[in-house]
Amino acid sequence: METSENPLSASDSLRLIQNMIQEAKQDLSDNSFDLLLWGWLVLVAALTHYGLLQIGYSKPWLAWPVLMGLGTVAAFVNGARRRRRERVRTALGDFMIYLWGGFGVLMIMLIGVGTVSGWGKAYPLIIALYGLGTFATGGALRFRPLIWGGATCWLLATVAFRAAFDSQLLLVAAAVLVAYVLPGHMLKNQYRRGRAL
Repeated sequence: METSENPLSASDSLRLIQNMIQEAKQDLSDNSFDLLLWGWLVLVAALTHYGLLQIGYSKPWLAWPVLMGLGTVAAFVNGARRRRRERVRTALGDFMIYLWGGFGVLMIMLIGVGTVSGWGKAYPLIIALYGLGTFATGGALRFRPLIWGGATCWLLATVAFRAAFDSQLLLVAAAVLVAYVLPGHMLKNQYRRGRAL
């Protein structure tokens, strides 16, 4: 069976490669949005909870549902925009969907653990889960700051198992700072400068 396709010219091949590189860069930019969104929201929620706990406010945990609700709306809007402009599905994109979808399911389970068994038991596991998500994402993107941030989360989770509850809130803040916020800004800056990873 003959095909009527003509081989690509050198300039067409170069243009195709450049388009593929641009798509990959856009994927990286999209990943930085999610890291920065959730990193900053969790950081602020943990520090707000800690601060309200220190001043004796009766419901210091309210920072979490308020900020996570805002994050969910922002993530939904960004995801809808991303799907509209997505032209091609990539293996990397599919991996991220399954990884972070599984992360979300486990996070819901750990929130259940926190409400039933106490947050002192749940927070170290949540920090470890942050580590898994960012470690795997860093490996997929070949982006070392995420890999190191994920590994640091595992160290912080180990410390959190022996820490008092209010100290665990500070460890949660530290975990998202090193695993989400700092690598997220680095990833975004690298995308803006047009550097390949």
